[in-house]
Amino acid sequence: MDVLNLLDRLDTYLQECSRLPLVGKIIVDEDEVFDLIDTLQAAVPQEFERASWVLKEREQILQEARKEAQEMIRDAQGQIAARASEHVIAREARVQAEQLVSQAQSVAGEIHLGAREYADDLMKTVEELLSEMLERVRDNRRELGVREPQGPDALQSGLDNQEYGEDAEEPDDKDRWDDNGDGNEAAYPRKPLWDTGRG
Repeated sequence: MDVLNLLDRLDTYLQECSRLPLVGKIIVDEDEVFDLIDTLQAAVPQEFERASWVLKEREQILQEARKEAQEMIRDAQGQIAARASEHVIAREARVQAEQLVSQAQSVAGEIHLGAREYADDLMKTVEELLSEMLERVRDNRRELGVREPQGPDALQSGLDNQEYGEDAEEPDDKDRWDDNGDGNEAAYPRKPLWDTGRG
């Protein structure tokens, strides 16, 4: 007997059995239940055997189908190879080749553009990082009391102010070379501060 039918019989029997109130249990005929179970156990191997046979038949059918498909593919490939020299096939092949080249060029352009954008983003990030680091260095120098470096004009102006005073008038050439203040030029004229150290 079919396993599914036996399971249906067992299910129907259990549903028709009397139920005990409040406990959710049923009263069954032990002999009838065991008879159904024995019949079910005997039917299961038969169903397995039948299923195995079906699987073997199915595999054989699939193998035959694969064989036929491979033969059809070989025949189609042979026909295509025989017609490869024809004008229509050659033209279609050329069109497909041009499409492939166009697609490849498009993809290459997208990759190149993406690489440029990535490089630009990377350099922008580096630039922002360097700017931030430079600003931090400047802040640290300001905290240490180190002044920003000055150019040669600012340095000379500071030296002149130290020698003559910020509000003092710069002496003329005669007074500049008069060491004693007596109106006579010194034997060895004094060099300007900015010439100090030169040969």
